[in-house]
Amino acid sequence: MMHIMPYVMRGRNESAIYYRNTVDITNMQNYIRDKRQEGKRVTLFNIIVTAMLHLIFERPNLNRFVAGRRLYKHNSFSVLYVVKTSLTDDGAESVARVNFNENDNIFTTSATMQNIINEIKNSKERVKWDDKIISAFSGFPRWLLRVTANVLRWADFHGFMPAKWLSVIPLYGSIFCSHLGSIGGGSPFHHLYEFGTTSIFVTIGKVYDKAYPTLDGGVEWRRVVDLCFTIDERICDGFYLIKSLKLLDELLQMPELLELSPAAYRSMPEEERRKLRQSISRNNRQRRQQGTQNEDSTAFSHEPY
Repeated sequence: MMHIMPYVMRGRNESAIYYRNTVDITNMQNYIRDKRQEGKRVTLFNIIVTAMLHLIFERPNLNRFVAGRRLYKHNSFSVLYVVKTSLTDDGAESVARVNFNENDNIFTTSATMQNIINEIKNSKERVKWDDKIISAFSGFPRWLLRVTANVLRWADFHGFMPAKWLSVIPLYGSIFCSHLGSIGGGSPFHHLYEFGTTSIFVTIGKVYDKAYPTLDGGVEWRRVVDLCFTIDERICDGFYLIKSLKLLDELLQMPELLELSPAAYRSMPEEERRKLRQSISRNNRQRRQQGTQNEDSTAFSHEPY
């Protein structure tokens, strides 16, 4: 059935489904605070990206894409996200592409993402070479730009895109993330790009307070963030997708697990993994009961990247 769907629904946006998930970030904020006391810088964005890394290796069908009416699987996991050189209207934008593997964990992921952000922001040239090429193309006459775009679309459809161009065009990756919460924004549903190989787009909104009912009929206010997913439904069926998104939510509630790489976690015996998850959940519950969350939790709400 999955191999027939690209002929029935030919485009990504024609095949898009939308899923909003409101995530309680209490455990993540506690974890971030603990790591900073140890002198380690971890952000909400780092945790979300690392959780997706674990998710992709646990649920590999999410790392697929449709090209030329055929279903393919990425050979690696890569995340795309936009970096502004300055938070001004005139600040240049550049798309960062970060490749990860099954041996990465929360610390290597955080360091790699921060290094790429620093390279983009602190570069003397201020413009990456791939941005320069794209800028040069934008100066072509309209007729030539239209012809070039059509040739690239043809090459993309038939799988003839040169490897060099795959690294230039910032639309080839597993997941595109937009952390709009870092600039105080919400999380709208974003369209998918018909060009390239990205089948999942997720936006991350700002942190806000949400009321949750308690067992005694009262209300408990928690810090939450919205994750809005736009997903090409042709890469997997609904059962697989919902089960995968539930796993993502579990990973986000246990950021301590992300200190293990996907390879290290999968190599553990199932009983050992179960005991580890239970231990983390028990510690998180105890922290909630003790009310250890710092009142200055808004310090993490608008942190860039």
